[in-house]
Formats: sequence, C-alpha cells, structure tokens
Amino acid sequence: MNVAKLNEYAQRQRLELKYEDVGSVGPDHIKTFTVRAVLDGKAYPDGVGKNKKEAKQNAARNALRGLLEEPIDPTGEEKYSGTPSKPKEELNQNVLDICEKTKSLSVRTTGDVFTDTNYIGMINSYCQRKKLSHDYILEKRCGPPHNPQFFYKLVINNKEYPVGEGKNAKEAKQKAAQLALSALQEQTDWDSKVSVWPAVSEDSAPAKLSTPPSTPDSHDAKSKSVPVTTTSDSAVFTNSLNPPKDQIQSPDVKPKIKIAAKFPNACKNHKEDIMVNFNVKNTDNSQSEKTTNQSAISRFTSDFDSIVCLGKGAFGQVFKAQQKLIKKYYAIKIVRCKEIKKALREVMALSDLHHGNIVRYYTCWLEDSGYQWDKADDSGSTSQSTGNSSVKYLYIQMELCDTRTLRVWIDEKNIQNVKKSLRDSKRRDESLTIAQQMVSAVEYIHSKMLIHRDLKPANIMFGQDGEVKIGDFGLVTDENDDDAENLLERTVYKGTPSYMAPEQKRKSTYDRKVDIFALGLIYFELLWNLSVGNERKVIWDDARNQKFPQGFPQNFPQETKIIKSMLCAKPEDRPEASKLKMDLEECTRTLTMFKDMRRDNRTV
Repeated sequence: MNVAKLNEYAQRQRLELKYEDVGSVGPDHIKTFTVRAVLDGKAYPDGVGKNKKEAKQNAARNALRGLLEEPIDPTGEEKYSGTPSKPKEELNQNVLDICEKTKSLSVRTTGDVFTDTNYIGMINSYCQRKKLSHDYILEKRCGPPHNPQFFYKLVINNKEYPVGEGKNAKEAKQKAAQLALSALQEQTDWDSKVSVWPAVSEDSAPAKLSTPPSTPDSHDAKSKSVPVTTTSDSAVFTNSLNPPKDQIQSPDVKPKIKIAAKFPNACKNHKEDIMVNFNVKNTDNSQSEKTTNQSAISRFTSDFDSIVCLGKGAFGQVFKAQQKLIKKYYAIKIVRCKEIKKALREVMALSDLHHGNIVRYYTCWLEDSGYQWDKADDSGSTSQSTGNSSVKYLYIQMELCDTRTLRVWIDEKNIQNVKKSLRDSKRRDESLTIAQQMVSAVEYIHSKMLIHRDLKPANIMFGQDGEVKIGDFGLVTDENDDDAENLLERTVYKGTPSYMAPEQKRKSTYDRKVDIFALGLIYFELLWNLSVGNERKVIWDDARNQKFPQGFPQNFPQETKIIKSMLCAKPEDRPEASKLKMDLEECTRTLTMFKDMRRDNRTV
C-alpha cells in the first residue's frame, strides 16, 4: 500500500506528513475526489480517485515517485549549503553506476539450488560457545504412516522452548531450533558478538555472499542519501555501515531474502545497521548507539506486512500480520503497559502451555511505540508513546485463529426458533464436542497450577481446522497457596461478572474451581437457545443457581446432570476437570448408543 510506505518513510526520516482534501467534482454517482500529500511542508502532485481512499493512495504514490527524483539527506533535511544540488541526470547516472557495480554480486552454493539455513547447526554453535547443554525432545507423533507429523521441542539448560513441527524428525528439529533461536535473540543477555553461523551445514557447505573488490567511485557524499533498491524478488540492496565479515558471509541466503550489500565508501553517516536475520546494533561508539536508538524502526513494521486490525479491547489491540521472511500469518497482540511484570503474566503463562486447544504462543518483544490503525485507508503506522517514559508496548506473537469466536457460533445457532433448536441433534453433538475440547484445555491449564479466571465464549476461538482454542490469558494467575501475594491476587474482583463464580464475586479467596463454574455456564449456553432482553437475564440468573428452564432437563438429561455439578455454589462440590472429562466421554457413549438404537428401530 502506497500510504503505508509513505507513512513508514516519513517516520524513518522524521518528517511531518499530512494529506489535504483538495475537493471533489462531478455528480454524486460519478464523483471524483482529489487529495494532496504534503511532506514536511512540500506539496506533491495531486492524487485523483473514485473515492477518498483511492485518491489518498494515488497521492501517496505520486509523492513516492517525486521522492525518488530528489536527493534526501538521511537526517530528513534538504541540503541548503548555497551550492546547487546535483542535476537529475547526474544523480540518475550515480544510481546506474551502483546498479552496474552490483551486477556481479553473486550467491555461491555447492549445488544448483540455494542451501536452507541450518538452524540446528546454529544452535549447536551457540551452545558450544556458551557452554550450555541442549537436547531435542519428541513431544508427539501423529498422522497416518504415509503422512506422519512430528513435534519436537528444544531444551537448553533445562529451559524449554516452543514446539516445532514437521513432516519428518529433521524438519521438526530444524523448526524447533529456529523458534528457540528467535526466542534467544529476545533475551536481554543475548550476546550479539557470539557467532552462531555454523562452519558447515548439516547436509552441505553453506552458501556464501561475495562482493566485487571494486567500489563505485561516483557514489560520493552528495549522493550517499539515495537508497538503492531493486524491485526484484531475489535481493534488495540497502545502504549500511561496514558490517562484520562473519555477518557478510552469512549462510542464510535464499530467494526473496533481503541481502545487505557492502559499499565501503557509501553511507558513512547512515543511522542504522541493517543486517540479515539479526538486528545487531553498531557498538563502535556510544554516539552511534544513541543515534540508532533515536531513529529505531519498529520491529513490528519491519518484520511484518499485510497488517490488518482484527479487534480492540480494554487493554490493547490484535492485528493479523504476515511475517515477511517465511510468508506466514500470525496474530499480534499489542498491550500498552506501565507495569511490565503484570503485562508479562499472559506471556509467561502462554510460553509454558503447549496444548492443541490453547492458542499457541511464539514470541514477544517490547517497544516504545504503539501501532495506530487508519480504517480510512487500511493502513497503519507506529506512534510514539506519551512523555511518560515508563509506558511500554508489549507485542505478543501468537497463532492466528479464525475470527469467528464461540460467541458468534452461539449467536448463529440462536437465530433458529426454540422448537427447531430442540430438534437440532447436530447442535447437541457439536456442543458436546466443543465442551470436551474446552475441558481438555482447562484440565491442562490446571495441571500447570494456573487459573484462567476469564473463560467466556468471546475468549474461545476456533483454529484454522475448526478445533477449539482457548485464548486471552490476560487475567491468568498462579494457584500457589504458599505465596502471600498470590493469595491476595486470588481475592481480587477480576473477570466477566456474568460468568464469575459466587466466591469470585464475593471477593473471597478462590481457586481453580472458578473456571469449572464458568465452563458450566458456557455448556448450558451452547445447548439452550437464550432469548434477548429481560427474559434472558431471568433464565441466566436461575441457571447460575442450578435452576434450568422448562424443557431443558427433559431434552438434555445427561448434560443437565453434568452442568448442575459444575454450577454448585460451593467450589469443593464442583468436579475437577479430569472428572468432567470422563463424564463427557460417558455422555458421548450414551448418546451414540441411543442413536444406534433409534436407527435400528427404523430399519426393523
């Protein structure tokens, strides 16, 4: 999107960008709009479109085209030294010279194809240098013999990292190593000087990036501000400081990966050191570090594209975004936080949870800026936080689920009339399956001594294959009776009131059984067609007290017994998740038996 590109350019160069509505002409049914982009006080050619969004995009495109014809200083200010700027022809010649010189830039491999990155070798090298022990553990293997699926996790010094999956053991281990390496780079004690590039890859020698010894003489100080970028998918040449040799010889060279070409005489005053894979800061001197921090580019906007806002909540926003390197979509949750410890509670819980019915966590990072979404043109830009330096933004990268939550599923079912809903055996079967998956996830959460505290249909999603995924662990807390602080936390009025257990509402000390109460209400809601308005409130309040509407026990006898046990007023009378799991399995067997009997009677 041109608007997004221009926003990013303006942010990098620290320029003021605004759009002016020039006006519109023509009758309503064929009206055309005109918008003008103004960058740091300079107006660029107008953009025209059938609507304001299209006009704004065209205005941004015209501005970008205009910028390509102008030499811009890296500081974002034009040079007014009293001497005329370079003629356009001379500047274009400089660009041509650089392009000519970079034609000989080549990637050498041992075969006819590019060599894949050997993440296992990189982990081995890292652990050897740091003197750390590591091991790959097989979590599970599933699928038919002709198409198996392997799941491995990497453990370094007894610390577990996210599970990697693949079609074979080697692929799964490579993925696990890649995920661990990504997580390691986020640690504050990560040593950027430690080389993790293996000398030899697992299967073949690594590919090497080579540059010609000569440098473009015509690329002098006056033209150093012009970024030279190819539009090819194979490589993008970006000006940078002189990178270390071990990074230039990086084996991580593939098609569609950005490669930082080395021009020794170019961009000596460039503010950023752009490298392949690792965001390694230039530590030559303190002044360089200070400059880099001042013009830091958001990791979110540099690593991800195709960003779309999925929703907003009280604590932050969730975006769908594509990771540029691997072309895979993720959900990125951005939380504005003053107290990092509290904000990290969700991350710390998710990082320890690996279950098929829980939203998968990948990594997280902190930034000083949030991300502002512009609905008008489907674009966004980072925005600095207020003067309060204590405010940070936590970015959480998670598995992307279907935008259709369990709340939507229930509402769709409730469109049917009550009589039809009672005859809908498909809804009953699907509700039972959903309940089993929810209970399985909650059993796992409780086994980790955690309490979710905010289970409700809006926080339960569906994966890409339709499986249930419990998410939003923002209110999760430990169940640790020896911790005084945790005991106090488990008396706080937190959660969604309509799904809270009685002891949760009373602010008494509560335990994991609050999750069982919420699950009972959700299961009731899955089965019964609740109306809207005052009648709904009456039915809901009665259900909280184990009083079900007329017809519910008759139509759902097995489910009524299970739900009633889950909604006991005293937490000690509610079953554990493991017991519920067995009760639901027995319910499945009973319903299947009744179905078989009815089918047999019809055939007689």
